[in-house]
Amino acid sequence: MEAKKYSFVIDSQREVYVSRSTHEGSKMLKVVAYGKSADAAIEQAMVDAVAALTFDGAKGQDEMEGCPAVLLNGREIYQENKIFFDSFFKKGDFLKYVEKVNSTYPTGTDNIKTSKGRRIQILLIVDWKGLAEKFKEAGFRTTISELNNF
Repeated sequence: MEAKKYSFVIDSQREVYVSRSTHEGSKMLKVVAYGKSADAAIEQAMVDAVAALTFDGAKGQDEMEGCPAVLLNGREIYQENKIFFDSFFKKGDFLKYVEKVNSTYPTGTDNIKTSKGRRIQILLIVDWKGLAEKFKEAGFRTTISELNNF
């Protein structure tokens, strides 16, 4: 049986926002994602959350401050190490660093049928510090020295 592959494209549009504070080293994010089904959209939201924090950071929402990308020069690092990062996302290694806040499906306006499937809005927690440590161990320059500021 072939392992599941996740959809990851570096230049995908992502709607990822820091939503609330959580325990140190983690970020609670509000993510909007699309998929053919609610499950596919939730899966895409998990990919988007980790990808956003890895390469681009996330904007703050309401009173929350934004969060910088884990990698310094994330897009450049991606281009230089495309095979490493494509594998990390497509094989599902990123799943160790993200979890759903609620075990139920998003409902109401957070789970809307569209012409292409489902649009969901979900809260996820990403282990920002864990990601930084993983990438630092792999030899990449990270913003981990800045962690105390977040």
